[in-house]
Amino acid sequence: MDYAFEANTVREIGRFLENGGLYKGAKPVHWCVSCATALAEAEVEHEDHTSSSIFVKFKAGEDLSDIDAALTDKTSVVIWTTTPWTIPANLAISVGADLDYVAVKITDAGDCVNLNVGEILILAEGLKDGVLSDIGANGEVVAHFKGSALENRKFRHPYLDQDAPILVGNHVTLDAGTGCVHTAPGHGQEDYEVGLKYGLQGFNPVGDTGIFEQGTPVVEGQHVYKANAIMVEHLQSCGALLASEQIRHSYPHCWRCHKPLIFRATPQWFISMDKNDLRNKALAAIKETAWTPAWGENRIRGMVEQRPDWCVSRQRNWGVPITAIQCVSCESHAVTTPEVVEGIAQQVEQAGADVWFAKDVAAFLPDGATCPDCGSTDFEKETDILDVWFDSGSSHACVLEQRDELRNTDGSSRPADLYLEGSDQHRGWFQSSLLESIGTRGVAPFKAVLTHGFAVDKNGNKMSKSKGNVVAPQKLINQMGADILRLWIASADYSADIRVSDEIMKQLAESYRRIRNTIRFLLSNLENFDASQAISLTERKPLDQWAMHRLADVANKVNASYESYQFHQIHQEVHNFCSVDLGGFYLDVIKDRLYCDKADSQQRLSAQSTLYDIAHTLVRLIAPIVPITAEEIWDFLPDASDESIHLQTFNTVEDVNIDTAAWDKFFAMREAVNTEMDVAKKDKIIGSSVAASVTIPDLDMAFAKAVGESYEQLLIVAKAQAGATLSIAAAEGNKCPRCYVVSTPAYPEHDVHHELCARCFDVVAK
Repeated sequence: MDYAFEANTVREIGRFLENGGLYKGAKPVHWCVSCATALAEAEVEHEDHTSSSIFVKFKAGEDLSDIDAALTDKTSVVIWTTTPWTIPANLAISVGADLDYVAVKITDAGDCVNLNVGEILILAEGLKDGVLSDIGANGEVVAHFKGSALENRKFRHPYLDQDAPILVGNHVTLDAGTGCVHTAPGHGQEDYEVGLKYGLQGFNPVGDTGIFEQGTPVVEGQHVYKANAIMVEHLQSCGALLASEQIRHSYPHCWRCHKPLIFRATPQWFISMDKNDLRNKALAAIKETAWTPAWGENRIRGMVEQRPDWCVSRQRNWGVPITAIQCVSCESHAVTTPEVVEGIAQQVEQAGADVWFAKDVAAFLPDGATCPDCGSTDFEKETDILDVWFDSGSSHACVLEQRDELRNTDGSSRPADLYLEGSDQHRGWFQSSLLESIGTRGVAPFKAVLTHGFAVDKNGNKMSKSKGNVVAPQKLINQMGADILRLWIASADYSADIRVSDEIMKQLAESYRRIRNTIRFLLSNLENFDASQAISLTERKPLDQWAMHRLADVANKVNASYESYQFHQIHQEVHNFCSVDLGGFYLDVIKDRLYCDKADSQQRLSAQSTLYDIAHTLVRLIAPIVPITAEEIWDFLPDASDESIHLQTFNTVEDVNIDTAAWDKFFAMREAVNTEMDVAKKDKIIGSSVAASVTIPDLDMAFAKAVGESYEQLLIVAKAQAGATLSIAAAEGNKCPRCYVVSTPAYPEHDVHHELCARCFDVVAK
């Protein structure tokens, strides 16, 4: 409703009028008889609907014996349709030029009262058996010929005194029906196109509200919804109906009122898909755009390849008007010049779109204006409004080009880096934006397009109040916080529908807690630490270098996932890093250094330097997904800027080469030890790992030496030694009250610290 937006929309439709892409014509369009307006493809929803399926014969209107001597005066063409109400508008029958057709002489009419033995029916050969079965008859083939042999031959309308000539059309297939297609150019796009080829205009006897116009035989004054039954009864009574049944099939419905639509030829405004090469230019732009997921490209390409001209007019009382002025005398629109359009737009900018309807036509024309074609001074305004998809499709012009804060760093306003919407918008906003931008500027309005699914319940069902399966976002925010709601979205593969339930949210809360608690550990061990104390990466202990190598790998993968919008991979990488690499190994191992070594020792500073780098990197990686948590972390992080975390950039993590094969071998051994450790705990052999003595076959002592850690430290056990088999036993000695490791006290005779192990005694004594 912003006046400036409305004015710029007027300017956009004016561009199409200027370049010849906009025209007015009487073509069949989807029409809602309930809303009494035309609809575009994007406003059509397909739902199940019950229709009357009928087979109708059209008798020959001329001698056909030159095609084949078997075609007597008892010959008829048989059509099949699920819209009996369109029979009053029939003007022809279409066949496929290269399809094979047969003439079937009826030998048994069965229960069909409108069929006699000896009659000849023309059908597509590939559909013959199915049609005979449906009408309950049997017959023998007496002639074969191509569809092209029937072109322009005359058949008769079932009950009107008019011909139904045979046309040849590419739209005729053997998917269903009889291969002979009932053709009403006023009620179908393909019918309209083949009719134009043969000089047939779209005939439409149906009014705006679905009522047949006065003078329409049989169904005059009847609504199309009721006309089906009336037409079936009349065709039966006049001897043309061969069979009828009710079928359930997918049928177009209005997106607003959800009632069935009809195709109806009526004067409308269209944007040509072929004028100015709009279709081919749009297809080229689709190829140059990055689509996420990739299948989006094929989906929108298929739609643009097949779509008819864009119907942009609507018969409603609100919206942005189609600001065209027509000469009453010669119906010319040449008076609507770019200068006139700009003058209208300026008035809309001041008073809104309603000014078009409130003022007389003279208010929008220069003084003394005359029609350039006929010289008349009698003009009238267009009363139709624009399709709302044209409004939204103009947002690249009405928003991006108008707002300085949305400009790119080079000062340009378009194209947008990304258009983001649901998976239904390939036929909606994505497409209308593309066509509008290509039609007025020759380029796409976007560099990339991302499509997401919809939120559904845990069983994959659409959420509905009536079903009681709605999960309200505000309720989840109140219960768990907005960050967990965001983490749920980020953890899901949005290319499909996204499931949500209390159980799923509880699982995500656990994942969030793992990440949060990991960072709490990092922060708690960085107390009184700052960057000036940091040890360079090459000087750190090999175990810390391993942790930095894993951090660099995670950071690279997360950055790549952000670039490709694969947010669920970010959650997986960060969660696994926190739970497996850090919580499941590294942080457990370095606790001894952090808690028990001397506060300013090199090995402890090495660990703290690593925790510092991990914390500063991790908080940045998670900030776009859990912004509130990240801001909270930032407030406690040493050396953090006074500016928000959201004004920072991602860290570039320095990597270091490690012997990955040796580390992989170690982790395989560690897993085996931990499995056996769990058994020993269950069997009450040990209470915890620090009280365990472990014997390990083929123990690689060179690895421990290379990484500068004992196996006792790496495995968090009291003792580790080589042996023939893997076994766990209780370690001998006493538990050190400071580090909890079972060992022999260093100075048992000491009057205060007689229980401490050697390392702890050394730290405490000093």
